[in-house]
Amino acid sequence: MSLLNILLMVIIFIISLAIVIVIPKIKAIEKSTVKTMVYIGLGLVAFTLVGVSFNLWQDPQVSDILDASKIVGPYIQFYPTLILALALAATVLITYVERENYAFYFAGTGFAVLLPDIYQYVFSDGRIDLALLGCALWAVIPVVWAFMWRDNSLIETTMGEKIVTSLKAAFLTYPVYLLTALIAIFGESQRGLNTGSLTSISNSIPNIIMFILVTIWLFYLVNIIIVSLMFVIHDLVLHLFSYRRVSNMKGVRYEKIVLASAKAAAPPKPKVNHYAGLIGEMQLFGKHIGDVDRIRAASTIGRFKSEYQTLAAKYNEDSKGEAEKMIKLIEQEFMQKY
Repeated sequence: MSLLNILLMVIIFIISLAIVIVIPKIKAIEKSTVKTMVYIGLGLVAFTLVGVSFNLWQDPQVSDILDASKIVGPYIQFYPTLILALALAATVLITYVERENYAFYFAGTGFAVLLPDIYQYVFSDGRIDLALLGCALWAVIPVVWAFMWRDNSLIETTMGEKIVTSLKAAFLTYPVYLLTALIAIFGESQRGLNTGSLTSISNSIPNIIMFILVTIWLFYLVNIIIVSLMFVIHDLVLHLFSYRRVSNMKGVRYEKIVLASAKAAAPPKPKVNHYAGLIGEMQLFGKHIGDVDRIRAASTIGRFKSEYQTLAAKYNEDSKGEAEKMIKLIEQEFMQKY
C-alpha cells in the first residue's frame, strides 16, 4: 500500500469521525429546512467516504477477467468495515438525538457508497441496472439501522439493550451487505455468468464459505463495537458537561444539570425583630401616659412586662435590652405621675 493510500485512509477516518462528533451540534440548529439539508449533505459525504475506503483496498481489475476474490477483497478487510461502522454509528446517533425523520434523511443517502464506482458501472461496463440495484441495497442498510433505533430512542435503555438492538440491526442488514458484494462482482466486470463462471464458482465453495464467515465476523463485531462505543462516549460527554438526556413521546431534549453547589443561593430571610412591636407600643404609651388614669396605666405596664417576659424566654436579640430599658423608663414615669 502506497504512502498516498495511507494518507487517504487517515483523512477518511478523521472526516468520518468528525461527522459523528458534530451531530450533537447540528441538533442545536432551529430551522428544520437548514437542519435537513445539513444532514443530507453529511450523509452524502459519510457514505461516499465508505465507497472510497472500499476502493482503497481493491486491486486493479482487468476488464475481461472476472476475478471475484479481488473484487470482494475489501469486504474482508478491517478498515472499510470500520468506515462503514462509523457511518452507521452516525445514523444511529441521529436517531438517538433527533426525531426519526432526520435519521432517515441521513440514512437515505446510503446510495452514495456506490458513487465512486458509478462511472465504471454505467459507462465502462454498461451495467446501469446493477448500478441502480447496488445504490438501493446500500441505502437499505443504514435505513434499517435507523428503523431499528426509531422506537428505542424515545425510551431509556440499558447498554445491554442497546447492544441487543445493534445485534438485531446487524442480523437484518448482513444479508443485504452480502448482496452488495454479489452486485460488485458483476457490476464491476463486463463479463456475466456463463458455464465457465458457474464451474469456477462451484470450485470456489470453500472460499465462498470462508468469505461469508469472515464478513459475518467483521460486520457484526466492528459495527456493534463502534455503535456501543459511540453510546459510551455520548454518555461520558453528557456527564463531563453536566447534561442529561430527557426523552418522551414528543421527542428528545438535553437539559443542563444544575449542581447543588452551583444553584443560586436563596436570598437570606429578613431578620425579624421580635421586640419591635412591643417597643413601638411602649414608646407610644410613654408619650400619652398622662392621658390615662392610674389603674389603666398600671394594667398596661403589667401587660408590657408579661409580653416582655414571654419574648425574653424565646428570643435573645440586641433589641431585648432596649425593650427592658423601655419598661423601666415607663415604670419610673408612672411612679412620678402617680
